[in-house]
Amino acid sequence: MILFFHRHILFNIIILVVLILLITGCSSTRFIYTFIEKFIKDEITYFLDLDEEEKILLNQQVTEMLKWHRTFMLPRYANYLITIADKLEEDQYDAVVINKFLEDGKSLIEETVTGLTPYASKFLVGNQTVKSIEFMEKRMLNRRQERIMELSKSEVVLYEERFERLISNFERFFGDLEDSQLTLVEAHARITLNETKVRLHNRTLRQKFFIRFLRTKPTDLELTNYLNELLLNGHTITNPSYETFSENSLQRFHMLLVNILAISSRLQREKIINKLRVYAEDFKAISG
Repeated sequence: MILFFHRHILFNIIILVVLILLITGCSSTRFIYTFIEKFIKDEITYFLDLDEEEKILLNQQVTEMLKWHRTFMLPRYANYLITIADKLEEDQYDAVVINKFLEDGKSLIEETVTGLTPYASKFLVGNQTVKSIEFMEKRMLNRRQERIMELSKSEVVLYEERFERLISNFERFFGDLEDSQLTLVEAHARITLNETKVRLHNRTLRQKFFIRFLRTKPTDLELTNYLNELLLNGHTITNPSYETFSENSLQRFHMLLVNILAISSRLQREKIINKLRVYAEDFKAISG
Protein backbone atom coordinates (compact mmCIF):
# COMPACT_ATOMS: atom_id res chain seq x y z
CA MET A 1 0.00 0.00 0.00
CA ILE A 2 2.84 2.37 0.76
CA LEU A 3 5.93 1.90 -1.35
CA PHE A 4 7.41 -0.75 -3.66
CA PHE A 5 11.07 -1.34 -4.45
CA HIS A 6 12.98 -3.93 -6.45
CA ARG A 7 14.97 -6.32 -4.37
CA HIS A 8 18.55 -5.71 -5.55
CA ILE A 9 20.70 -6.69 -2.62
CA LEU A 10 23.23 -3.86 -2.47
CA PHE A 11 20.69 -1.08 -2.53
CA ASN A 12 17.46 -2.56 -1.25
CA ILE A 13 18.23 -5.43 1.10
CA ILE A 14 18.64 -3.04 4.01
CA ILE A 15 15.08 -1.80 3.63
CA LEU A 16 13.64 -5.12 2.53
CA VAL A 17 12.43 -6.16 5.96
CA VAL A 18 10.16 -3.19 6.56
CA LEU A 19 8.80 -3.20 3.04
CA ILE A 20 7.97 -6.91 3.03
CA LEU A 21 6.20 -6.62 6.36
CA LEU A 22 4.17 -3.66 5.17
CA ILE A 23 2.93 -5.26 1.95
CA THR A 24 2.18 -8.84 3.02
CA GLY A 25 -0.89 -10.33 4.64
CA CYS A 26 -1.00 -10.00 8.41
CA SER A 27 -1.38 -13.74 8.88
CA SER A 28 2.09 -14.26 7.38
CA THR A 29 3.92 -11.45 9.19
CA ARG A 30 5.51 -13.60 11.88
CA PHE A 31 6.26 -16.33 9.34
CA ILE A 32 8.09 -13.94 7.04
CA TYR A 33 10.08 -12.36 9.84
CA THR A 34 11.11 -15.83 11.00
CA PHE A 35 12.53 -16.78 7.61
CA ILE A 36 13.76 -13.38 6.39
CA GLU A 37 17.24 -14.02 7.80
CA LYS A 38 17.80 -16.96 5.45
CA PHE A 39 16.42 -15.00 2.51
CA ILE A 40 18.82 -12.11 3.15
CA LYS A 41 21.79 -14.47 3.45
CA ASP A 42 20.81 -16.23 0.22
CA GLU A 43 20.57 -12.91 -1.63
CA ILE A 44 23.93 -11.72 -0.35
CA THR A 45 25.66 -14.96 -1.28
CA TYR A 46 24.20 -14.59 -4.78
CA PHE A 47 25.97 -11.28 -5.29
CA LEU A 48 29.15 -11.97 -3.34
CA ASP A 49 31.60 -14.86 -3.70
CA LEU A 50 32.22 -15.73 -0.03
CA ASP A 51 34.61 -18.13 1.65
CA GLU A 52 33.75 -19.94 4.88
CA GLU A 53 35.19 -17.24 7.13
CA GLU A 54 33.20 -14.56 5.32
CA LYS A 55 30.03 -16.62 5.65
CA ILE A 56 30.52 -16.69 9.41
CA LEU A 57 30.85 -12.90 9.42
CA LEU A 58 27.77 -12.68 7.23
CA ASN A 59 25.76 -14.72 9.72
CA GLN A 60 26.85 -12.45 12.55
CA GLN A 61 26.06 -9.22 10.69
CA VAL A 62 22.64 -10.33 9.48
CA THR A 63 21.68 -11.59 12.95
CA GLU A 64 22.77 -8.30 14.56
CA MET A 65 21.03 -6.29 11.83
CA LEU A 66 17.70 -8.02 12.33
CA LYS A 67 18.01 -7.77 16.11
CA TRP A 68 18.45 -4.00 15.81
CA HIS A 69 15.56 -3.73 13.38
CA ARG A 70 13.27 -5.86 15.50
CA THR A 71 14.12 -3.99 18.70
CA PHE A 72 14.22 -0.38 17.53
CA MET A 73 12.18 -0.11 14.34
CA LEU A 74 9.24 -2.49 14.64
CA PRO A 75 7.75 -0.53 17.57
CA ARG A 76 8.05 2.62 15.45
CA TYR A 77 6.21 0.97 12.58
CA ALA A 78 3.51 -0.18 14.98
CA ASN A 79 2.94 3.37 16.25
CA TYR A 80 2.88 4.66 12.68
CA LEU A 81 0.17 2.21 11.65
CA ILE A 82 -1.86 2.91 14.77
CA THR A 83 -1.73 6.63 13.99
CA ILE A 84 -3.09 6.00 10.48
CA ALA A 85 -5.82 3.74 11.86
CA ASP A 86 -6.81 6.37 14.42
CA LYS A 87 -7.09 9.07 11.76
CA LEU A 88 -9.21 6.87 9.51
CA GLU A 89 -11.44 6.03 12.44
CA GLU A 90 -11.94 9.78 12.93
CA ASP A 91 -12.81 10.11 9.21
CA GLN A 92 -9.65 12.11 8.57
CA TYR A 93 -8.26 11.09 5.20
CA ASP A 94 -8.16 14.19 3.03
CA ALA A 95 -5.16 15.23 0.89
CA VAL A 96 -3.34 16.95 3.76
CA VAL A 97 -3.69 13.97 6.08
CA ILE A 98 -2.64 11.46 3.39
CA ASN A 99 0.39 13.59 2.58
CA LYS A 100 1.36 13.48 6.26
CA PHE A 101 1.04 9.68 6.21
CA LEU A 102 3.40 9.46 3.23
CA GLU A 103 5.88 11.92 4.71
CA ASP A 104 5.97 10.03 8.00
CA GLY A 105 6.41 6.77 6.11
CA LYS A 106 9.32 8.27 4.21
CA SER A 107 10.93 9.35 7.48
CA LEU A 108 10.62 5.83 8.86
CA ILE A 109 12.31 4.40 5.78
CA GLU A 110 15.12 6.96 6.15
CA GLU A 111 15.60 5.93 9.78
CA THR A 112 15.65 2.30 8.74
CA VAL A 113 18.24 2.93 6.05
CA THR A 114 20.60 4.96 8.23
CA GLY A 115 20.25 2.40 11.00
CA LEU A 116 21.05 -0.58 8.79
CA THR A 117 23.74 0.76 6.45
CA PRO A 118 26.46 0.46 9.12
CA TYR A 119 25.82 -3.30 9.24
CA ALA A 120 25.98 -3.54 5.46
CA SER A 121 29.19 -1.50 5.36
CA LYS A 122 30.97 -3.66 7.91
CA PHE A 123 30.45 -6.60 5.63
CA LEU A 124 31.00 -4.92 2.28
CA VAL A 125 34.25 -3.26 3.36
CA GLY A 126 35.86 -6.72 3.32
CA ASN A 127 34.80 -7.36 -0.28
CA GLN A 128 36.80 -4.78 -2.19
CA THR A 129 39.20 -7.02 -4.08
CA VAL A 130 39.23 -6.94 -7.87
CA LYS A 131 37.87 -10.49 -7.95
CA SER A 132 35.03 -9.71 -5.53
CA ILE A 133 33.98 -6.59 -7.41
CA GLU A 134 34.06 -8.33 -10.79
CA PHE A 135 31.91 -11.15 -9.40
CA MET A 136 29.47 -8.58 -8.02
CA GLU A 137 29.28 -6.76 -11.35
CA LYS A 138 28.54 -9.99 -13.20
CA ARG A 139 25.71 -10.85 -10.82
CA MET A 140 24.28 -7.34 -11.13
CA LEU A 141 24.31 -7.70 -14.91
CA ASN A 142 22.53 -11.05 -14.69
CA ARG A 143 19.74 -9.61 -12.56
CA ARG A 144 19.49 -6.56 -14.79
CA GLN A 145 19.11 -8.72 -17.90
CA GLU A 146 16.41 -10.76 -16.18
CA ARG A 147 14.53 -7.56 -15.42
CA ILE A 148 14.97 -6.25 -18.96
CA MET A 149 13.47 -9.48 -20.29
CA GLU A 150 10.48 -9.05 -17.99
CA LEU A 151 9.99 -5.51 -19.28
CA SER A 152 10.32 -6.53 -22.93
CA LYS A 153 6.74 -7.82 -22.96
CA SER A 154 4.15 -5.90 -24.98
CA GLU A 155 2.64 -2.79 -23.42
CA VAL A 156 -0.71 -4.56 -23.29
CA VAL A 157 0.73 -7.36 -21.15
CA LEU A 158 2.73 -4.96 -18.96
CA TYR A 159 -0.35 -2.84 -18.41
CA GLU A 160 -2.50 -5.85 -17.49
CA GLU A 161 0.12 -7.08 -15.03
CA ARG A 162 0.48 -3.65 -13.46
CA PHE A 163 -3.27 -3.15 -13.23
CA GLU A 164 -3.78 -6.54 -11.56
CA ARG A 165 -0.90 -5.92 -9.17
CA LEU A 166 -2.32 -2.56 -8.12
CA ILE A 167 -5.77 -4.05 -7.60
CA SER A 168 -4.30 -6.86 -5.51
CA ASN A 169 -2.36 -4.41 -3.34
CA PHE A 170 -5.36 -2.17 -2.71
CA GLU A 171 -7.79 -5.02 -2.13
CA ARG A 172 -5.46 -6.44 0.48
CA PHE A 173 -6.49 -3.46 2.58
CA PHE A 174 -9.86 -2.33 1.16
CA GLY A 175 -11.44 -5.63 0.25
CA ASP A 176 -13.27 -5.65 -3.11
CA LEU A 177 -12.97 -2.33 -4.95
CA GLU A 178 -16.01 -0.59 -6.40
CA ASP A 179 -16.22 0.09 -10.15
CA SER A 180 -15.45 3.79 -9.61
CA GLN A 181 -12.33 2.86 -7.66
CA LEU A 182 -11.25 0.38 -10.32
CA THR A 183 -11.54 3.17 -12.89
CA LEU A 184 -9.11 5.28 -10.85
CA VAL A 185 -6.66 2.39 -10.55
CA GLU A 186 -6.92 1.70 -14.28
CA ALA A 187 -6.09 5.32 -15.15
CA HIS A 188 -3.16 5.30 -12.72
CA ALA A 189 -1.82 2.05 -14.21
CA ARG A 190 -1.84 3.57 -17.70
CA ILE A 191 -0.24 6.86 -16.68
CA THR A 192 2.53 5.16 -14.72
CA LEU A 193 3.17 2.26 -17.08
CA ASN A 194 6.70 3.37 -18.03
CA GLU A 195 7.81 4.25 -14.50
CA THR A 196 9.31 0.80 -13.97
CA LYS A 197 11.69 1.27 -16.90
CA VAL A 198 12.81 4.64 -15.55
CA ARG A 199 13.47 3.08 -12.15
CA LEU A 200 15.45 0.25 -13.73
CA HIS A 201 17.62 2.78 -15.56
CA ASN A 202 18.15 4.72 -12.35
CA ARG A 203 19.03 1.55 -10.44
CA THR A 204 21.56 0.66 -13.14
CA LEU A 205 23.20 4.06 -12.70
CA ARG A 206 23.32 3.63 -8.94
CA GLN A 207 24.94 0.22 -9.35
CA LYS A 208 27.63 1.64 -11.63
CA PHE A 209 28.39 4.52 -9.28
CA PHE A 210 28.47 2.15 -6.32
CA ILE A 211 30.95 -0.17 -8.05
CA ARG A 212 33.09 2.81 -9.00
CA PHE A 213 33.13 3.99 -5.39
CA LEU A 214 33.86 0.49 -4.05
CA ARG A 215 36.96 0.33 -6.26
CA THR A 216 38.39 3.28 -4.31
CA LYS A 217 38.55 0.96 -1.25
CA PRO A 218 36.60 3.22 1.12
CA THR A 219 36.73 2.84 4.88
CA ASP A 220 33.81 1.51 6.89
CA LEU A 221 32.59 5.04 7.69
CA GLU A 222 33.09 6.31 4.14
CA LEU A 223 31.09 3.39 2.79
CA THR A 224 28.27 3.97 5.28
CA ASN A 225 28.03 7.65 4.39
CA TYR A 226 28.08 6.89 0.67
CA LEU A 227 25.38 4.22 0.97
CA ASN A 228 23.16 6.60 2.93
CA GLU A 229 23.52 9.25 0.25
CA LEU A 230 23.08 6.79 -2.62
CA LEU A 231 19.98 5.20 -1.12
CA LEU A 232 18.28 8.33 0.19
CA ASN A 233 19.48 11.02 -2.21
CA GLY A 234 20.88 9.02 -5.10
CA HIS A 235 19.91 11.67 -7.64
CA THR A 236 22.62 13.96 -6.25
CA ILE A 237 25.20 11.37 -7.28
CA THR A 238 23.77 9.88 -10.45
CA ASN A 239 21.12 11.92 -12.28
CA PRO A 240 19.58 15.09 -10.73
CA SER A 241 16.49 14.82 -12.97
CA TYR A 242 15.45 11.67 -11.12
CA GLU A 243 14.40 13.76 -8.14
CA THR A 244 11.65 15.39 -10.21
CA PHE A 245 10.56 12.00 -11.51
CA SER A 246 10.34 10.61 -7.96
CA GLU A 247 8.40 13.60 -6.68
CA ASN A 248 5.93 13.41 -9.58
CA SER A 249 5.51 9.67 -9.11
CA LEU A 250 4.81 10.07 -5.40
CA GLN A 251 2.36 12.87 -6.11
CA ARG A 252 0.45 10.67 -8.56
CA PHE A 253 0.23 7.91 -5.98
CA HIS A 254 -0.80 10.44 -3.34
CA MET A 255 -3.70 11.63 -5.48
CA LEU A 256 -4.73 8.06 -6.30
CA LEU A 257 -4.87 7.19 -2.61
CA VAL A 258 -6.76 10.39 -1.77
CA ASN A 259 -9.31 9.83 -4.54
CA ILE A 260 -9.89 6.17 -3.70
CA LEU A 261 -10.37 6.94 -0.01
CA ALA A 262 -12.69 9.82 -0.86
CA ILE A 263 -15.16 7.41 -2.46
CA SER A 264 -14.51 4.51 -0.07
CA SER A 265 -17.33 2.96 1.92
CA ARG A 266 -17.48 2.77 5.69
CA LEU A 267 -17.01 -1.00 5.42
CA GLN A 268 -13.83 -0.57 3.35
CA ARG A 269 -12.37 1.89 5.84
CA GLU A 270 -13.20 -0.45 8.70
CA LYS A 271 -11.31 -3.21 6.90
CA ILE A 272 -8.29 -0.94 6.49
CA ILE A 273 -8.41 0.08 10.15
CA ASN A 274 -8.64 -3.52 11.32
CA LYS A 275 -5.81 -4.59 9.01
CA LEU A 276 -3.51 -1.82 10.24
CA ARG A 277 -4.23 -2.57 13.88
CA VAL A 278 -3.46 -6.27 13.35
CA TYR A 279 -0.19 -5.33 11.67
CA ALA A 280 0.66 -3.07 14.61
CA GLU A 281 -0.01 -5.85 17.11
CA ASP A 282 2.13 -8.23 15.08
CA PHE A 283 5.00 -5.74 15.02
CA LYS A 284 4.79 -5.23 18.76
CA ALA A 285 4.68 -8.96 19.42
CA ILE A 286 7.69 -9.64 17.19
CA SER A 287 9.69 -6.77 18.69
CA GLY A 288 9.36 -8.38 22.12
